[in-house]
Amino acid sequence: MDKNLIMFSSMTLLMKAKELLRRNNIMSKTVRTPARLRNRSCGYSLQVNRDFDEAFNLIKDNHIPIIGVSAVDYN
Repeated sequence: MDKNLIMFSSMTLLMKAKELLRRNNIMSKTVRTPARLRNRSCGYSLQVNRDFDEAFNLIKDNHIPIIGVSAVDYN
């Protein structure tokens, strides 16, 4: 499974990243971070199923700090 989850330390950072992705036509969804991954996170993450690498690089290039990434199955 490919990575599809980007975790943040605050909702403010998550919302900044979500808006940045939206402006660059990359779809993302705010989801509850699984309990086993919530250490240091705000409890919510961005799920990016397509264009993950582009989304990740765009967020990093715009200096929005992330806690980490993971692969999660949300079926």
